[in-house]
Amino acid sequence: MRIGILGYPQSGKTTLFNVLAKAHASTGAFASGSGGVNIGTVQVPDPRLEALRDMFRPKKYTPARIEYVDLAGAEGHKKEALLPQQITASDLILLVVRDFEDPGVHHPRGSVDPVRDAGDLADELALKDMAVLEGRIERLRKSKQVGAKDGVSELPLLERCLAALEEGRPLRELELTSEEEKTLRGYQLVTQKPLLVVCNVGEGDAGGNGPVKAPPESPKMETVRISGKAEMEIAELEGDEQRDFMELLGIRESGLARVIRASYRLLGVCSFFTVGEDEVRAWTIGRGTRAVEAAGTIHSDLQRGFIRAEVIPAADLLEAGSLPRAKEKHLMRVEGKEYVVADGDVLNIRFNV
Repeated sequence: MRIGILGYPQSGKTTLFNVLAKAHASTGAFASGSGGVNIGTVQVPDPRLEALRDMFRPKKYTPARIEYVDLAGAEGHKKEALLPQQITASDLILLVVRDFEDPGVHHPRGSVDPVRDAGDLADELALKDMAVLEGRIERLRKSKQVGAKDGVSELPLLERCLAALEEGRPLRELELTSEEEKTLRGYQLVTQKPLLVVCNVGEGDAGGNGPVKAPPESPKMETVRISGKAEMEIAELEGDEQRDFMELLGIRESGLARVIRASYRLLGVCSFFTVGEDEVRAWTIGRGTRAVEAAGTIHSDLQRGFIRAEVIPAADLLEAGSLPRAKEKHLMRVEGKEYVVADGDVLNIRFNV
């Protein structure tokens, strides 16, 4: 899972990257518009998986991972898109907008307005897609072809997408068939990707008690309010000191946890677990994934030779205290290929190849 972080200079974009990726990237370089890219991979914190690790004490512990890419800062609202090319490789786009006042920190637009900035950044994303669509539409019209992929007429679909963007509607809001989505996939259109807007608030508003100044949410778009400065200070503390400081600021849950949870919702993914003495591991799958497909996530042989899946929710296994006791209490179920894996399921795949 790859998340691209985008924002204007001085928005706190790289500070947020450091919080999320537990990194130490320089914030000064990006504030000056150097054009660099920071990449960091973070283990997804999951209390259920950590408890399973403590239960089985495996040789190897493998949480789910997220890759964060801190992209070069956007240069401001202009007539052409100035976005870094790496944005197209992201599964989700995270827009950081400034929502704190500080006379010592210049804002490129001259004033703090998170709704305006989010709108301007969204416009830049739309401009990038419009350029891609206009180029392809022009080529199809010149060749007098409509194009066809997976039974979908390409030209009418692209014209519909371009019209939506010209009306100010991102492509994530369009109702598309699975075939149409597959046709568009190769274009890596950025407004089709889920969008998470992070309002970087001041330390005094870290607990979420300040006035809400955020863009309205829509399908595949959410807003999270975080204080990058406070989160950096929290990350430097441990144990009781960390808890006391969070309580003082009124922060019930870390910014990392809130961003990850919102990202999972927007991407429509969840986690299932495999456990044992050798390894306790989390696997990321799309919601609605069948057991046979989840088996393929582990290894293609498991999908090819799938017989059945032994399933138990992590909460039930933890309450039972061990796999043998869970089986004694008949908490373990046997499911077939069509079973839809739920978030937090512990799976043991039976197969034969």
